[in-house]
Amino acid sequence: MILHDGITVRKLVRGSAKFICIVLAWILVVEMIDELTPVNLISNPSPPVTMLGLTVAFFLGFKNTSAYGRWSEARVLWGDIVNASRDWGQTIGNLVQPNGSPIDPDLRRELIERHIAWLNMLAFQLRQPAPNGRSNRPWMFGYSQLSNREELHQKPECWRSSQLEQDLPKLEGKSNRAINLLNIQAQKLSDMAREGAIDSYWHVALMGRLSRFTNAQGQCERIKNTPFPRQVAEVGRIFSWIFIFLLPLAFSDKPSVVSGMDTSTLSVILIDWLTLAPIGALVCWIFFVTERVSASMEDPFEGDVTDVPISALCRSIEIDLRQMASCGVPPKPAEPIGQSLY
Repeated sequence: MILHDGITVRKLVRGSAKFICIVLAWILVVEMIDELTPVNLISNPSPPVTMLGLTVAFFLGFKNTSAYGRWSEARVLWGDIVNASRDWGQTIGNLVQPNGSPIDPDLRRELIERHIAWLNMLAFQLRQPAPNGRSNRPWMFGYSQLSNREELHQKPECWRSSQLEQDLPKLEGKSNRAINLLNIQAQKLSDMAREGAIDSYWHVALMGRLSRFTNAQGQCERIKNTPFPRQVAEVGRIFSWIFIFLLPLAFSDKPSVVSGMDTSTLSVILIDWLTLAPIGALVCWIFFVTERVSASMEDPFEGDVTDVPISALCRSIEIDLRQMASCGVPPKPAEPIGQSLY
């Protein structure tokens, strides 16, 4: 997630320098064809290009709204995980036995530690490349590969170091380790109820809280495993490039800025290019950036600078749980990396 002042002119230029050069070169080619050859590419091309621009603008607006809705839903789901986790920590920290005495501190620690382990496991699973996902990610806003950082949940060490020793054998060979951790947690609650460590009321209440985590995980996996509709994404990109290709043609029906002056053809081409190219490149760049913005929000869990900062949220939840339940030493809050939280 990009923080305030995280998008700089330098990043925008780096992300679009190649595109701007291509557009400037294409405008120059169109100007040369218009001045040096008798070819009339399109008679009065401005009206169709204008109509196409309006169509592309409406379509990109729809695409951006859809992509942002996907990103926003992912953030709302993790907000629910944050709230439910705090509720879990508050409940476990004040859990009592049927006789009114606090539960065994070791049991409290185990329930808290396993929940922290589940958070890290879920984040790790969401960070992994989706089987149907894209191989190339948008690099418009300063994307850089950060998979070598363990705390960003892109390496197995990030979840192994947070697991309880007795749980590791039970996770071997499981395709969905996060949901199995919730199952182990449910089994532990059932054991506590059978042994009289908690009464039936607390057992039902705690199982209801686990159900909330199960639902949140399932909804996150739905977003992760369902690609953004490719017909929307690809058609928007194709429309944008068609408009970018045709826009320089709209300049060909405009009179030269040095019309009537005694200048060479090459000078006319150069002067017209220097006059019209910046405007044309700016318009094309705006459409290009608009399409890139929507593309950057299509997959909100991949670990890019524009994605939901689930690693930072995991760290925040762990701090809250350890402080509320007096369990272990709370870690330090996640620090931004290059004006972005991951």
